[in-house]
Amino acid sequence: VTYEAIKIPKWSSFSEMHPVDYYSSYTKNCTGEFTKQEVRNIRAFYYAMCAETDAMLGEVISALRDTGLLKKTVVIFTADHGELAMEHRQFYKMSMYEGSSHVPLLVMGPGIKEQQQVPNVVSLVDIYPTMLDIARIPVTQNLSGHSLMPLLCGKAENEVSPRGPRPSWVLSEFHGCNVNSSTYMLRTGKWKYIAYSDGHSVLPQLFDLSDDADELTNVAVKFPVIVHSLDKILRSIVNYPKVSSSVQEYNKRQFIIWKQSLGQNYSNVIANLRWHQDWLKEPQKYENAIDKWL
Repeated sequence: VTYEAIKIPKWSSFSEMHPVDYYSSYTKNCTGEFTKQEVRNIRAFYYAMCAETDAMLGEVISALRDTGLLKKTVVIFTADHGELAMEHRQFYKMSMYEGSSHVPLLVMGPGIKEQQQVPNVVSLVDIYPTMLDIARIPVTQNLSGHSLMPLLCGKAENEVSPRGPRPSWVLSEFHGCNVNSSTYMLRTGKWKYIAYSDGHSVLPQLFDLSDDADELTNVAVKFPVIVHSLDKILRSIVNYPKVSSSVQEYNKRQFIIWKQSLGQNYSNVIANLRWHQDWLKEPQKYENAIDKWL
């Protein structure tokens, strides 16, 4: 890794951060002071792991070539998530920003056009029907994903797919512990739309990735028509206010069961979970906030 070439990402001030982003940074212990060297080191470690992974993939491809299997093997390289290497004052995953939600997808093999970069947005749900297609196994009609083979072979998709062209959007959703609201992302063209909770209690985000690759400027207020259009598409895919409500009910129910199982150890256990550094600053305040929520 060329250490000097590593860029330091820009951060919004705490007052400008979206409330869900601020919560995520808080639970990841990223709200403290970081020197430029610390941020650069964190990013250098991540880039070094990427370089090591690249070398390991090279070993696999070399082994296939040495055994004569490369010409009849399809190699697919992807990942389940990216890594926020201190972009947006965060590390780790669990975010709809590009550093977390945009994953690599590289494919090589017989019949696949070489040296091409496909501009279409695609999703990990496309991998399964793609593998069925490669194996010449009929793809069932009720799948969320579409085979990537037409795109990989450089063909017009609707000419060869009985299901017609793939949607012009991809969807991602997250309900885990590093966000304080169910999160839904719709990506289409140059736009990324992120909706939260019931769509009203937490303000949405809209990013123009062609003009703002670092996703630092939320333009949802500036483009209400675009927001309305994308929200309509999102609701046609998933009834996200209903899903969010179900998630909230489930979380509360399970938390109560967990709290009761701990008995008198509750305060000590919750103080030593993932966010303990910030939690210990005002533990009683945060316990009271949970009691209010319950």
